[in-house]
Amino acid sequence: MQNNIRKIVQNKNLKITDLINETKLSKSYFYDVMNGNSVPTLSVARKIAEVIKEPLDEVFPNDDLKESD
Repeated sequence: MQNNIRKIVQNKNLKITDLINETKLSKSYFYDVMNGNSVPTLSVARKIAEVIKEPLDEVFPNDDLKESD
């Protein structure tokens, strides 16, 4: 799944380790989402967008998010 996490992180000079800690996601899952290898649930996508302070549709411009369980 395409996302703009890496681009936003670089533009804002954020640290990925800080984002992982703030989102409380596992390191491997966060990297899978960031690299497009995993489709996050809507709640996880919202959490990531909130932590990096960007609108959800800017972080995940594609509508292929999974419904929350």
